[in-house]
Amino acid sequence: MDSIELRHLLHQTPEIAFHEYETQRILINALKEMQCEKLTVYKIAETGVMAIYKNKPTGPFILYRADMDGLPIVEKTNWKFASKNGNMHACGHDVHMAVEYELIKKIINSNIDENFVFVFQPAEETGGGAKYVLEELDELPVKYAVALHVTDEYEFGTIASRAGTLFASATEIDITFVGKPAHIAFYSEGIDSLRMASEFLSVHYNKNFQEDVLVGFGKISGGDVRNIVARETVIMGSIRSPSLNITEEVISEISKIASQISKKYSGDFSISRGSVYPQVVVDESLLNKLKSVCKRNNFHFVECNMKFTGEDFGYFSLKYPSLLFWAGVSKGERKGLHNPEFLPEDDVIKPLAELMYNFLKELMENE
Repeated sequence: MDSIELRHLLHQTPEIAFHEYETQRILINALKEMQCEKLTVYKIAETGVMAIYKNKPTGPFILYRADMDGLPIVEKTNWKFASKNGNMHACGHDVHMAVEYELIKKIINSNIDENFVFVFQPAEETGGGAKYVLEELDELPVKYAVALHVTDEYEFGTIASRAGTLFASATEIDITFVGKPAHIAFYSEGIDSLRMASEFLSVHYNKNFQEDVLVGFGKISGGDVRNIVARETVIMGSIRSPSLNITEEVISEISKIASQISKKYSGDFSISRGSVYPQVVVDESLLNKLKSVCKRNNFHFVECNMKFTGEDFGYFSLKYPSLLFWAGVSKGERKGLHNPEFLPEDDVIKPLAELMYNFLKELMENE
């Protein structure tokens, strides 16, 4: 199967986190079509796929990862191969999978004398699928982990990354304020959780956290009916910071504010965490190799700042020396990730796979 044909199939059948069963089936069939004795294909993390390419009897593996899941977004591209099921690959994961597939084909065809583990990882968008993959990879001797992420923030031909923290840690946070219900006609007999939550937000929006920290709330839910004082109100948001340790410091600050407000009204509060994604840390020596490969392959490398984007590749980067980079795909337009019109062109797939192939060869030749 051609990698572009595979991309078309995957783009038409996007599936949300931990439901990537059809995506898994398509990938397994495509990989088995290669009929390579050195490539063994497995299911991993229930809905993911792992392909182990072993060309040396001993020695470590280089891990390459692509994410699989789509988003619950209705596609508005009017593309011939647009989604058929109401979800969308609005973050480019279909391209990531196609690039990895093309890379595997190139490695098999060139018979590279190295061991690789190719991971098609479920649940990147939510749920932290990377940590479940790592639980099953625990005994495999992995030396490096590598991945890319497409974006139309940069023109096609531009590669962007940085040594150290590339993507911030991302922690989902819910703050629940608890009061006491009462009929609105006897308001003073109740404890208004909506009032506590609104006062908290007022304080929050006037607070400056430390540099490179972003705290945002995007959803609020509270009360039962219009004429009853709200017993419970939940505000839901996300914290982005350079490390999970800093995030814990931020949560401590938030907790103090919520505690002061809830005590003021004789109410209560609690804080809970949802998905927790560690920061993505880029190994400097791997980055330097990428820079030299870009230069020799007519790709333009730019140093970027830390991004507040969350990426569960951070789980890999905490365990192995790792490289993640932005791969520009814009041809003049910018829609942005998670946009119903985001649609990289097919012709970015093979050049990006070629770049990654050349990077892996550079990595092996200089060991």
